[in-house]
Amino acid sequence: MEHASADCAEPPMLSEALKELDDPAAPISHALKHYAASRIYQAIESCFAHWENIPDLCNADLYFDYLNALEEAQDRRDFLLATQGYLARLQNAHTLFIDHTLQKNASFGFWARPLPASAAVPHNQVWTVCSSTRPDLHHGEVIKEVNALPADEFFSHYTKFVSASKPEAATYNLLRGYSFLFPDQLDLTLADGRKLLISRKGATNPSLHQNKAELDTTGQHPRLIVGSFAKPEFEEQAFTLLSQLDNRSPLILDLRGNGGGDTPMRLMKKLCLESIPIWQERTPQFTALEKAQQGLAAFQNGKLSAHHKQPNAQTTTMQQLTNGETIPVDPEPFRGQLIVLIDVGSCSATEDLLIPLKHSGRATIIGEASAGSTGQPYFEAPLPHTQLMVSTKRTAFPDGTQFEGIGIQPDHPVMPTTEDIQQGKDPALALAQQLLAKTVHT
Repeated sequence: MEHASADCAEPPMLSEALKELDDPAAPISHALKHYAASRIYQAIESCFAHWENIPDLCNADLYFDYLNALEEAQDRRDFLLATQGYLARLQNAHTLFIDHTLQKNASFGFWARPLPASAAVPHNQVWTVCSSTRPDLHHGEVIKEVNALPADEFFSHYTKFVSASKPEAATYNLLRGYSFLFPDQLDLTLADGRKLLISRKGATNPSLHQNKAELDTTGQHPRLIVGSFAKPEFEEQAFTLLSQLDNRSPLILDLRGNGGGDTPMRLMKKLCLESIPIWQERTPQFTALEKAQQGLAAFQNGKLSAHHKQPNAQTTTMQQLTNGETIPVDPEPFRGQLIVLIDVGSCSATEDLLIPLKHSGRATIIGEASAGSTGQPYFEAPLPHTQLMVSTKRTAFPDGTQFEGIGIQPDHPVMPTTEDIQQGKDPALALAQQLLAKTVHT
């Protein structure tokens, strides 16, 4: 009996294997790779809400490619690349895999994205440094080559591992949130011929301190800058700063680069003047019996086949979650003329705020189209120190117009250029000040 009790007290093999991975340097066993992969596949199969954006894709096909990619995976980085290679094909910014051990101190101290070289040549896009904490790399410098490859070729290899709902968002976020994908050193060749060999060692993330809300009063009209809603205090800071303004003062709300967080409901209610029609939401929902019904006809006709795999868009039942509900506004809303600055980095909870401002006509929107992705993710930790996110909710505008993969379209499209950054110009902000000056004086 004592021997039997001891056997019963032994931890299961899975728990022991997972404990070994508490050491980030430990190799991932063949069994654990496929255990984690199967959990990821199942989460996509049961929770993913955006097959309509990729109507021809079948999750089984994607998973088979994923398993093949895992054959060569030896360590955490290999596993992450294979997994993101799978998830990025779903084209959704809220569906991704994170390995926290790889993301620590991943920044190279600068952020760059492809921008038009100048307004005169809008289709000639070059990788432009937009922010930097490095003394040897400055705003507006153009990266021509990386590790002996043309910059476009080098960066495009890694962009395919970025979870994004549109290609522009993938390139925007590559060096903001995915620089851990790169080798430890980057050998840069700049447009002026300079060469730099840079590493992560001692580098400071240029966006590290850009999250808190700020009120800029240096221009003719105040600009409220909100860099993130990732913490409740960021919305509170914005709300407090807004309350310092005259209730009918013109305002520029700068949400460029704000990747979201928690939906800023208090700020939304303060800025809107009328009851807010809620955006439409749907989620996958099905019972085991409904799944059985999908394959019943093939079984009864003797045509059940391993070769017949339908695209998931044809087999995923979606349930409507909203039904024309509205959200009441603040009893004392902010009534000043409102202009909002956005770019393709404006995403998620930020877009929750933008949808009613755009749909109701409350604000004039200037800049680039937003990221086109919001919704509540499903969370899981398939392996120690990792996090899986799968978007479970599909959002549309209140009138049913497609939002996912499209985003908020600006009333005045403005794309910054490399030349603008080199000259310290902000064309979107300049246009906002110009429009407010016209309306205030009339």
